[in-house]
Order: sequence, then structure tokens, then C-alpha cells
Amino acid sequence: MKKILLTAGICLFAGSVFAQMKNVNAAFNEAKMPKPNFGEARKSINEALKNPDTKDLAKTWYVAGFIENKSFENDYNKTLIKQKVNEKNMYNALLKSYEDYLVAAKLDTMPNEKGKVKSKYLKDIKNTLKNNQPHFWSAGAYFYNEKDYKKAYKMWKIYQDIPELNFMAKETLNATDSSYMQIRYYAALAAFQTKDNKLAIKALNESKKDNYEIQDIYYYLTYVYGQEKDTVNQIKTLKEAVDVLGEKANDPKYQFMSQLINLSIYTGKGDDAIAYLKKALEASPNIAEYWKVLAVLYYENKKDEANAIQCLEKAISVKPDYADAYGELGRIYFNKAVMANNEASLIKNDAEYRKVREEVVLAAYKKSLPYYEKAHSLKPDENEYMIALRGIYYNLGDEENLKKIEAQMNVSE
Repeated sequence: MKKILLTAGICLFAGSVFAQMKNVNAAFNEAKMPKPNFGEARKSINEALKNPDTKDLAKTWYVAGFIENKSFENDYNKTLIKQKVNEKNMYNALLKSYEDYLVAAKLDTMPNEKGKVKSKYLKDIKNTLKNNQPHFWSAGAYFYNEKDYKKAYKMWKIYQDIPELNFMAKETLNATDSSYMQIRYYAALAAFQTKDNKLAIKALNESKKDNYEIQDIYYYLTYVYGQEKDTVNQIKTLKEAVDVLGEKANDPKYQFMSQLINLSIYTGKGDDAIAYLKKALEASPNIAEYWKVLAVLYYENKKDEANAIQCLEKAISVKPDYADAYGELGRIYFNKAVMANNEASLIKNDAEYRKVREEVVLAAYKKSLPYYEKAHSLKPDENEYMIALRGIYYNLGDEENLKKIEAQMNVSE
């Protein structure tokens, strides 16, 4: 009795599979028609894809991919004769075909109960993917222009992935030619545009290996690490950019060296910033701004007044109208005057005080004066310079110039 019931159960199962295979075959036959009704074909195959009896069969997924591929081909052929099509639907069918074919290929290469693989659909899948690969380039471009950057990235990534598929190993697809470098670059740009920083970092680092449009790659990668507040990798990337690009690291469009210097200063690594500045100035000694920043680091971080002055004088020799360099020189001597005046105020002996005041304090103010006057003439609206000049004129007893500078500052008596 048990045997009879078991046999009946098998018959019922076979009948269910047979019913669903009718849907698969109907969908397949519809897609092969001269003028297929893709809506009907999709309806039939979707029923089979949901049914537990047929959803894990290679043929079901193969037919699903076949339908989408035929839909893509139908629209693509229309574009060749200048007929208008819905490109979004066309390229989405291309994508769906690829995804369905991947499932079909996996199921079609599974060993049977005897441990043997007997593929029925793999040959056609391989040929289709090989022929369709160039279309993923166009699909990526379409979605990029439509600002659907995630879809663009996905399409361009598939273009790269097809030659790497296990079952495509023997196909004549060269994944190392220049087109792959270009498409990895475009994919990285698309990933960057998604605002998905983790995806962007992954794609940009992949593209970086090709050394293609490398300045752009370093630029975007540095920016994304900054967005992630990952200063460790940001500095690491900037260092790499400087080493790889050499003099091009100073390109005003990218400013890798400037970014590295500023980030080093911001993170309290003044010694590193000094080293980078020296390296940059060895390669490009006529960047006045670098000489000025180096001077500030010597003065502020190292308390090395002599080297600071030397660097500022170099900046002025490179750029004679560099107001900030004159201002920094004025500041160094002005600070000397203030410090000397503070020390002098502690002297009890009047004669000795007057001597120090005249020979040290006022001498430092006088040394500072021409630099601040030059800076003020170049940047007459800079408040810092006017405040310093007011203090100098006051200490030197220069009433005439004191009134002039206070008038410029709108200081009331």
C-alpha cells in the first residue's frame, strides 16, 4: 500500500512540473516569434520562476535570460535603422538578461547524481555574453548621462566582469587592453558620483592600479577620504600622489603638495610639513607661497627666527609684490620689539631702561616699520597691518603718521 501511495505522489509531482514546464516552453516559443509579445513571455516565465517545482531549473533561468536578451536585441536593431526606442527599458533588459543567465549558468554546470556535468545551455549563454559585452559600455554611458550613477557603475562593472567569469575562461576576451583601463576609470567616476564613499573608494583604488588619468583618481580619492574623515588614508594617498607625480604634484588644478602640507599642519605634524615643503621647493623653487609657509613653520614650530627670515626674503625675491611675506617679516621684528619692551619694563634703573628702550626696543620697531609699510601699500585694507603700524608709530612718537593711519582706521580720539 505504501508503495502504491509513493508512486502516486511521484505522478502528482511529475504532473506539477509538467504543468509549469508548459509555461517555460510557452515563454520560450513566444520570445522566438518574429514579432514576440514580450509581456506575455515575461508573464509565463515569471510564474515558472516563482513555482517551487521549476524555480531551480537551469532551463527556467535560461529562458528568462533568453527573453530579456531578445527584448534587448529587438530594441537595439530598431536603433540601427534610426527608430526611436525606450533606451532605459532596452538597457534594463540587457542587465536582466545578464543576471538571469548567470543563474542559469550556475545551475547548468552543477554535477548530476553521478557527479558529471552535462550542460545544455552554457554554450549559448557564453556566446550571448561575449556578443553583449560591448553593449554594457554603451549602457553605462546612457545611465551616466541620465545621472543614474549607480546603474552606470553597475553596467561598466559588468563589462569588466564578463571576461573574469569562470565559465568564460576559454573565450577570447582580453581583459588587459586599454579599453578596460578606460572603463575602470569611468566606473570609478560613476562610483564617486553616487556619493557612496565606500563604493567610490573601492572603485577608485581599482582604477588607480592602471595609472590611467591618475591625477584625477588621486584627486577624487583624496576628496572621498576627506569626506570620511580618514586622515590616515588621506595623507597616505597624498604622499603617494606626490611621489608618483613629481613636479606635477604642484599642478594648481590638483594641488596635491599643498593639500599634503596643509593636512600635515592641521594634524599637528609640523616637521612633516617642513620636510614636504623642502621637497617641493627643491623641485619648484619659485613658489613664493611655499617659502612663506615654510617661514611660518620655522618661526612658529621651530622658534627658528633666522631661517624664517631667510625664507621670507626668498619669497620676496621670487614675488616682489607679495604683501603677506612683507607682513610676516614685519611681524617677526614687531614681536621682537614687544618682547624686548616687556623685558625692559622689569629694569629698575631709569638710565639702563632708557638705553635698552632706545637701542633694543625702538630699534626693533624701526626694523619692523618698512616691512609693514610695504605690506600696507600692497594691501591697504588689511586691518592687521594698520593695527601694527599704529603701534609702531605710537612707540616711535611719529604723531603725523599715527594720525594718518588712525584716520584710515576710522579711530576717533
